[in-house]
Amino acid sequence: MIDKLKQFVWNAASSDLPPNHDIEVLRKIVLLNLVLVLGSIFLVLLGTVAFIQEDYVLGIFDLGIFFFLIWLFRYLKKTKKLDIVGIIGTVSMGSFYLFLVAYGGVDETAYVWAFTYPLIALFLLGTRMGSLMSFILLGLVGCVFILSYRLDVLASYSPSLMIRFFAAYITIFLIAYIMEKVRVIVQERLSSKNLELEWALGEVRQKTIQLAELNEGLHQENAYRKRVEKALRDSESFLDDIIESIQDGISVLNPDLTIRHANSVMQKWYTNKGSFIGEKCFVCYQNGDRPCIPCPVLRSLESGKTERDIIPGVPGSMVEWFEVFSFPITDKESGEITGVVEFIRDITSHRKVENEKKQLEAKLQRAQKMEAIGTLAGGVAHDLNNVLSGIVSYPELLLMQVPEDSPMRKPLVTIRESGKKAAAIVQDLLTLARRGVAISDVVNLNDIVTDYFNSPEYATLISYHPHLTVVTDLHEDLMNILGSPVHLSKVVMNLVSNAAEAAPDGGQMIISTENHYVDQPLETNGHLEEGDYVLLTVSDTGVGIAPEERERIFEPFYTKKVMGRSGTGLGMAVVWGTVKDHKGYIDIQSRVGQGTTVSIYLPATRLQAGHRASTLSIDELKGDGESILVVDDVKEQREIATDLLELLGYTVATVASGEEAVAYMKNNTSDLLILDMIMDGMDGLDTYEQILAIHPDQKAIIASGYSETNRVTRIQRLGAGTYIRKPYTLEKIAVAIQRELAKKSV
Repeated sequence: MIDKLKQFVWNAASSDLPPNHDIEVLRKIVLLNLVLVLGSIFLVLLGTVAFIQEDYVLGIFDLGIFFFLIWLFRYLKKTKKLDIVGIIGTVSMGSFYLFLVAYGGVDETAYVWAFTYPLIALFLLGTRMGSLMSFILLGLVGCVFILSYRLDVLASYSPSLMIRFFAAYITIFLIAYIMEKVRVIVQERLSSKNLELEWALGEVRQKTIQLAELNEGLHQENAYRKRVEKALRDSESFLDDIIESIQDGISVLNPDLTIRHANSVMQKWYTNKGSFIGEKCFVCYQNGDRPCIPCPVLRSLESGKTERDIIPGVPGSMVEWFEVFSFPITDKESGEITGVVEFIRDITSHRKVENEKKQLEAKLQRAQKMEAIGTLAGGVAHDLNNVLSGIVSYPELLLMQVPEDSPMRKPLVTIRESGKKAAAIVQDLLTLARRGVAISDVVNLNDIVTDYFNSPEYATLISYHPHLTVVTDLHEDLMNILGSPVHLSKVVMNLVSNAAEAAPDGGQMIISTENHYVDQPLETNGHLEEGDYVLLTVSDTGVGIAPEERERIFEPFYTKKVMGRSGTGLGMAVVWGTVKDHKGYIDIQSRVGQGTTVSIYLPATRLQAGHRASTLSIDELKGDGESILVVDDVKEQREIATDLLELLGYTVATVASGEEAVAYMKNNTSDLLILDMIMDGMDGLDTYEQILAIHPDQKAIIASGYSETNRVTRIQRLGAGTYIRKPYTLEKIAVAIQRELAKKSV
């Protein structure tokens, strides 16, 4: 009974359309029927009320519209002409609502029905036609309002009500328009996803069928081979028919390796050999003067068993690789081996697949090795940065206190500069660990190249290569890129150094930059998407790179340069890591004895680069007694930070863990936190989250020797400011503190 009732309701609502009909048509028909039915019900009720209140004009008009809606309901069910019924119904309802506004109804309140018109028009006719009909009604209502001042037969409304009517009507229209627009977009996306899903399912079904066919083929192949072997043992009289029915090569050999029989496949493979019969197999099949090594036929003759080998084809022949099975032929009476049957299969394509598989496995092993070395390097770099903080920071403090003529200044400067050089090597380790690029400044690559050519490092390099000619070709209107100037400078330095080392006896090195547009994605040594790129090219006329070395040039600590003078073995590994971190692409073309060209593609940006910051004096770096809480689990780091910050005029407190920091902030306040990201127990992110629960506007900066990019990003989203890497200098920490303190609290 309930099922029949459900079916009756569905048939009435959908005009007898099945549930699996087009969903958009069903939606509109159900909605139209619902409007017709509900409209009919309300019209009967309102018409009855109008008669009771002796408003016969309104009552007759209500009942007239009621019978018209009943007719539309039956017409829609009979013809299924959704568009015609939708337009007629919408126009009819609009005319009825216009009449209600003009007539006024009971207590001049009939105009409120007009507010439903945008919903009905937009949901039934769509955004374009529905908007048109809605504004037509709104315009006609406006005409009624204007004429009501001149025609007494029209209902009279106050100006304030008219204004409210237009505001409410437009608001309802906008809501209905947005709802319909969003519904259409969502439906289109769902349809697109359904198509993608159907396509994916089709692919899965196709792959399943292919796998089933392949599996069946393998079973048939094994069964076929067994039948051939059995037929050979049963009777030699059927040999010719059997071997000719096989699509692989069959060769029957005598014990002296002369050919007794060869099928048509062998004739096809070796069309230029003429007749095989009576000839030595190694002469006909391998163009040799002695048996192959290894030779499965000789082993079968010796062991009396089936032997198998993989043998290369003759250069220039149709087949590059053979899989050869040798089956000994045994005399049934004497048991003597009278010959060998060679079953020969073309496995060229299979061999290529195996080679590709081995190459992929080798790439995977290299990637795993790089990941393992990177993980080790990242951990070592973190610890080294903590150690180097004292070597870099304390000499800077001491130099401020030592007179200019003191004999201690030179050793202190040497210690500081040595620490900075060590920090640069640590930065290479972080880049190797793919954890070193945390800056995305707007950079012009021409500036990076020019700065390097003006550096002492470049001057030292050129002094080792006085016969090298360097040519630069930098594009004048080069586009900018987003990246880290420090890392990009390392890329330029390593590429120029490699090019110079590749030409020890002199030659030419060309460094160029240009704007480059990639009009279609490339898949060679990586993936290069379509778009604008800045292309950096470093080429030389040096010794070139051997193919076997080209596979290893990006491995850490692999170098052919002079250790101690020109390389640590990290150069190209740093280049590779930096390019990948900048979402770039690297291409290397090299020929031994002719030179090498390295091309690096970096995604371009339309953003403009800012001005370079100038060095500040100590007085400009000082604070004004603000309170700072240093959170670091390394005692030496807390002491260094305290000395630096007190010199800058700040009031400093320190704690050794995130837990201690949270406990401290429960009873105290601090203008700024300096958070170490990696600590035992709670790390910087967890600590900052709990402190924000106590002080929602708490300011903080992040200091660490190791960047966990995702957690740094999360803590900065919470409100933390600049990220500075250890070991930090006095100026770097001072600028970061001033910038954060200058921010207004939310």
